[in-house]
Amino acid sequence: MREGVTGQVKLDSYIDAGVLVSVDLVNELTATGNRAGPAAGDELGALSRILAFDGPSLAALRADDVPGFVALAGRLREIFDDLHGGDVDAAADRLNALLARSPAQPHLAKEDGRWRLHHHPVHVELVAMYTAICAEALARVVSAGDADRLGTCHAPECGRVFVDVSKNGSRRFCTTTCQNRVKVTAFRRRRGPASAPSSE
Repeated sequence: MREGVTGQVKLDSYIDAGVLVSVDLVNELTATGNRAGPAAGDELGALSRILAFDGPSLAALRADDVPGFVALAGRLREIFDDLHGGDVDAAADRLNALLARSPAQPHLAKEDGRWRLHHHPVHVELVAMYTAICAEALARVVSAGDADRLGTCHAPECGRVFVDVSKNGSRRFCTTTCQNRVKVTAFRRRRGPASAPSSE
C-alpha cells in the first residue's frame, strides 16, 4: 500500500490510500479553477502516476478504464465541493450513493505477513475497486467527525483539494505557493497603489 500520510496527524494506512487516491483523482482528472483537466489522451498517463504506488493496480490499468476513472473523479469532486461549502449532509448523501453502487464486500486479505481489512471483492475490475476504496475511505473520515480535514484550496482560481494532516486542522491552501500568493496579494491590497514619482 501507499506510504502513510506525513504530518502530525496519521491516518490508518488503508484510509491513507483511499483518501490520497481520491485527492489525486480530483486534482489530476478534473478541472480545478484556473487549471483545466488533462488533455484528451493524457488521462492514462495521469492514472499511471496516481496508481504507481500499487504494482498490481498499475499492471491492471487499461485505456478502457479511463472513462470510469474520470467519472469517479467527477463524483469525488462534487463531494469535496459540498464539504468546501460546509454541507456535510450533501457530501454524506453522495458518499452513500457511491457506496451503494460500489461492490463493497469486506474481507480480510493477507499482505506483507499481516491481515488487512479490504472493502472490495478480491476479483473485481479496477474502477469498481477504487470506487469502493475511495468512497469507504472518505466515509470513514466523515464518520470520524473529520470532514473539515478534506479541504479545497482557498486561493482564488485554484480549486485543488487536499487532506489536512496538521495538528490543529488549520490548513487552508493546497501548497505554500498558493498560500504565499494570497498573502502577497493581500499585502499589496493593504498598501494600495504605489504613489507616482514626483516630476519635479
